[in-house]
Amino acid sequence: MTKSLRILRLMKILITALILAASTFAAAPANATERLTVIELFTSQGCSSCPPADAMLKTLRDRPNVLTLSWAVDYWDRLGWKDTFGSRYNTNRQSAYNRRFGRWGNYTPQMVFDGRTEGVGSRTSEVRKAFEKARNTDIPYLTPELTLKGGTVELALKNHAAMKNVSVRIVWFLADATVQIGRGENGGRHLEYTNVVLDTEVFNGWDGTAKSFILNADKARAIGADHVAVLLQDKNEHGPIIGAAAIHL
Repeated sequence: MTKSLRILRLMKILITALILAASTFAAAPANATERLTVIELFTSQGCSSCPPADAMLKTLRDRPNVLTLSWAVDYWDRLGWKDTFGSRYNTNRQSAYNRRFGRWGNYTPQMVFDGRTEGVGSRTSEVRKAFEKARNTDIPYLTPELTLKGGTVELALKNHAAMKNVSVRIVWFLADATVQIGRGENGGRHLEYTNVVLDTEVFNGWDGTAKSFILNADKARAIGADHVAVLLQDKNEHGPIIGAAAIHL
């Protein structure tokens, strides 16, 4: 057996173990059953440590009351493969989170839970601990309402006195994608990705009064997205998440 085949076999074993472990996460506590827990993975096609985390994210996506999002960063492009989903904006979002967490540097794969806590996305114990901490956090929460009407998406935010200076983030994403990697650490592999962020926009300063937005669904078709999500983030556009929703387009 060649060295490359041994490595591939070990990777398959690790991915299988992570998927099985993810399926054993504790059920959500009663006070969290009506809200989405948002799990954001910062990943890269040029990172050899990322495929197990990408696979775990796919498993977590199927859990009830969970919204997963995959943000591809661009700082591993220097290793020889330009990530087809990567962007500097995604890297800057990760950096903003890490500054809040007291970390002065980025790494992959990193999972962020409700914008409140983080863990190495390929380490099952860290992911489980961070996930359960997020689910057990008692927070003011508002579920945005998303409705598809023809070529538009209506976003409705109900009046909520506890919401002040909230950023409303719109995220356009693709549910499933397979990419053949041509070069770099994952060169020659076909990698699968889920809930890949393709574009995002932010409306800052929502003050908790009832408000509606009209989103153009044609944008999704133009960029290849098949879902849209909304994240309510406290204080700033990279703050703790206090509301979320998503729909298929």
